This record gives sequence, C-alpha cells and structure tokens, in this order.
Amino acid sequence: MRFSGFAGWMRVALAGGTTTLAVLGAAPATAHAETPDDAAFVAAFGEVCIPKRLSYRGTLALAEDLGWRPVVTGDNAEYDRFITHAADLLASEVAEDPDLYQGSGGAWFTRQIGGRSHLLTVSYLLTGVMDTMGCHLYDFGAAAPLDPEAVTRLLGQPIAYTTDGGDPFYAVDPAVLVTTVWGPPPGLPRTLDTYLTFIPEGSEVAAKTGFTGLTLKFSTSLPDRAEFEQ
Repeated sequence: MRFSGFAGWMRVALAGGTTTLAVLGAAPATAHAETPDDAAFVAAFGEVCIPKRLSYRGTLALAEDLGWRPVVTGDNAEYDRFITHAADLLASEVAEDPDLYQGSGGAWFTRQIGGRSHLLTVSYLLTGVMDTMGCHLYDFGAAAPLDPEAVTRLLGQPIAYTTDGGDPFYAVDPAVLVTTVWGPPPGLPRTLDTYLTFIPEGSEVAAKTGFTGLTLKFSTSLPDRAEFEQ
C-alpha cells in the first residue's frame, strides 16, 4: 500500500519528541503474542533500512527485492486499522502547520519473519527545514522487549539512553513502555537517532492507541530532492 500526506509521521520521537506515542497507530493487541527473535528482527531491519537509506525509491525497490510485499487493503484487518488511524492522525497534524510541509509519501509492506507477519513502512517528508526518509519495522506479536545490544551491534553506536535505565530524567514505567535510543551512528552518515520501543499488553499507551509489540525505526536526512522531481 502506497500513501500520501504522511508528513507528520517523521516528526515522531518516541519517549521525548514533539509528537507523542499516539502517532504509533491503532492496531489492536494481537491475540498470539510471542517472544521476539532479536537477531532476526534486527537483521531484517538492517538489510532493508540501511543500504539505500539515502534514497526513498531505492529503499522501496530493495524492500521488494528482499521479499517484502505491499500491504493489500482487506487482507489483514489489524494492519488496515493501524494504517487508517495513522493517516487520520497525520492529516490532523499537517492541518495544524500546512506551511511547513512541501511534500510527503510512503508505502506499507509485510513479510514473514520467524514464522509470523511483520509490518514495514518506508516514508519521506519534504519540508523547508529538512528532507528526511523514515524506515520503521513493526512486530505486533512481540510479548517482550528486544535485547538492545543487537541494535548496538548493527549500528556500531552505543546507547544514548533508555527509559528503563538508571537516569530518572528518561525513566518511564516499563509497564507503559520501554524505549532505547541511539544517537546518529558515525558509520551511517546523515542518519539521525534510532528508536527501539516495546509497548506491553495492558499499557496505558496501548489503551489509547491499540498498539502493542515492538517497533524499530530511524530517519535519514536526504541529500537532495532529485528523485522527487523526475
């Protein structure tokens, strides 16, 4: 599924950004939650989100080459609700500051990882401040946080902070969510912060958004707009 008007999604910063966790979506908690396969989840993110991160179209093509298939409306009601709710939230955000946004779009994909379905979204945002491309991987079936060390190894970057660590400034009750953040990795020029978030079933966040499970995402500053001007 391709979409437009996806601007505000890129402004989301879990546990500390301008737009709150509500933008994460509206998918209901899955009835068959499982422990995530850390290595497989992080590897899937790395292979699709990193190699072509300076190109929106390049990342879309890579996703399809890696076996990700576009979400088809009607095939998965959980995904449909998540995507529709996210679109509604983003439309509201764009309406609040229409002069900021100069172009946006994106696509949703799905693929089996470790025997169950995962969701991927690749999006871009063009503004007068910065042009970015986002890559987000979701596992709605996860029932536990993912070991952040797997992401540390992928990025070659130490953890900046975590909501379940010893710093009270970032502390959040793990029954609400667990978020780990990495700063811009030196080995991935133009890539911004990376966020890994787990929302457990029963969380007050889940009660508001309907989303439980894992998400791993980052955004990259695009070098130019050439691929959008063709």
